[in-house]
Amino acid sequence: MKRIRWGRLLGVLVVLPCLLVALALFGRAAWRSEQYFHYPKPVAVLPADLASASAREVTLRTEDGVELRGWYMPSRNKAAWVLAHGLSQTRVDLLPEARVLRDAGYGVLLFDLRAHGQSGGETSTWGDKERMDVRSALEFVRAQPDVDPSRVGALGFSIGSAAVAEVAAKDPKVAAVVLLSPFNTLRLAAAYDFRRFGVVTQTGALLPFWRRGIQLEQVRTLDAVDHIRPRPLLIVAGTEESGQVLLDELFAHVGPYAQTWRIPGASHGNFAATAPEEYPRRLRAFADEALKVGPVAEDAAAVEPAPAVKAPGKKKAPAKKPSRKTKAGAGERTGR
Repeated sequence: MKRIRWGRLLGVLVVLPCLLVALALFGRAAWRSEQYFHYPKPVAVLPADLASASAREVTLRTEDGVELRGWYMPSRNKAAWVLAHGLSQTRVDLLPEARVLRDAGYGVLLFDLRAHGQSGGETSTWGDKERMDVRSALEFVRAQPDVDPSRVGALGFSIGSAAVAEVAAKDPKVAAVVLLSPFNTLRLAAAYDFRRFGVVTQTGALLPFWRRGIQLEQVRTLDAVDHIRPRPLLIVAGTEESGQVLLDELFAHVGPYAQTWRIPGASHGNFAATAPEEYPRRLRAFADEALKVGPVAEDAAAVEPAPAVKAPGKKKAPAKKPSRKTKAGAGERTGR
């Protein structure tokens, strides 16, 4: 009997501390993950060069009633692009890409995703409900009198790329797609940074998503890209993004049919700052080829053809996870 009692006591002394540690790790992961849903929402100010290019304030409304605010620059070549930013960002963060496309004659719609900037909405859903935002943006641009609706492309960064990929996969009218710093699946993106202690911390990290009703299994860029083909697709990431090996799966997956580029020295999205000549040149060359655009307005800048884009060799790896920083540093994007 004494042996049995001591055995039970020993079991309690071993199991109870383990349970308390697991509970503490679970709670800490949930708390840290919750912080990614809280970020500043600055007001975007229309830059002077966009105002002089006839950019105008626009208001969109999504199918679930969320009001989105943005800027639209008219097209001079009958083609246009919709641009979707990343987590904790605003439309301002995609100004480098917008200027490249505007200078080439394209119409450009920059807008704040739901729960960002000046747009409505209570919370970001990391690409889930943002699919409705992208659909509304595409519908707006296709209705513009200066645009041929069959020549509209979409570009997204991080969580914006997830929404763009999902919409383009189901909407064959999206003529071309650019994905900047994409992740493979929303579930892996949400839990990847918490993998150190396995299921305990990864489950804790998913708790803030579950309680917001975010459909983790509905956002899968790795699957969506297959439904974009054979339309033109460009995927860009930096060599300094966290977990370089995690990019291999997506890049190898699309290698047979898409253009890919890892920018040397770039982290999570600071592409224009890291490659100030090459990045604009490649972006415009892809856009012009994808939407079959020739010389347009006289003030469109001349750009040299981009060198061939090589896809990396095929490697097996887990899915891509973007950096989880939430504050933008100088010249660097940190939204998802």
